[in-house]
Amino acid sequence: MMSLERFEDLAEIYGGDIARWPEGEREVARALLAAQAERLAPVLAAAAQLDRLLDLAPAQSPSAALMGRLISAAPQAVAPARRWIAGLSAALGLSAAAVAGVATGVMMERSPLAVAPSMAAAPAPDPVVTAVDTSASLQDALAEPAAEL
Repeated sequence: MMSLERFEDLAEIYGGDIARWPEGEREVARALLAAQAERLAPVLAAAAQLDRLLDLAPAQSPSAALMGRLISAAPQAVAPARRWIAGLSAALGLSAAAVAGVATGVMMERSPLAVAPSMAAAPAPDPVVTAVDTSASLQDALAEPAAEL
């Protein structure tokens, strides 16, 4: 079922001739028009009047100078050879980065300075415990009388 608002929108967009409306909307629009002719006939009449006014406007065609400027300003297609070279350079760059990463990993594994798993850093202290310890230390420092200078 089509709403009245949808019918009005279609009339504004496609005009007063339902035959110009999208094919899927035509039959439903005709049924709605038959059911509510007194409400929707003026909508179609106003759209048809605008159609007639637009049909009276002279058709304008672009000048040869404008067409020439548009064609010359259009972007040019990239040559296939340039596209291939750009792709090759990207592939070489990624390959070099991968080789450098593997070489660094191998060198770090063989290095005597490499960190052994048993020497890994201790886990970070629990922030809640640290905050409580700090809070207790601050309370103790505030409880002590200030030393006179």
